Amino acid sequence: MPSDDQFVYSLELKILDLEKLVKDLEKRIGDLESKQASAAQISQPDVPEEVLQQIESGENAIRALRQYRLLTQKELSTRCGIRANHISAMERGMPFGLKTAKRLAEALEVPVGLLTR
Repeated sequence: MPSDDQFVYSLELKILDLEKLVKDLEKRIGDLESKQASAAQISQPDVPEEVLQQIESGENAIRALRQYRLLTQKELSTRCGIRANHISAMERGMPFGLKTAKRLAEALEVPVGLLTR
């Protein structure tokens, strides 16, 4: 049977180990919180509130964002590699896939979610 001194010493070691683990976990939580905050900041589009309201009220997101960026359909076509007649069709309501949405979002400098609402 271990003596009281050995028992106390073993408990102190365990406490030190636990304190180190807690400190490491607190650091990891802080890192995750900062990553989450930066991700939230990135997902906020650099678009004026009035353009967002136009989109919310039903205007086509591609058209509203293209016009805000002062781009013609041809210029947007050049930026994203989608033919201008397809851009025109999408602005009139033709459905499009995620790959197309990603290309448009990159060209318009907005999050994909803004185009897929």
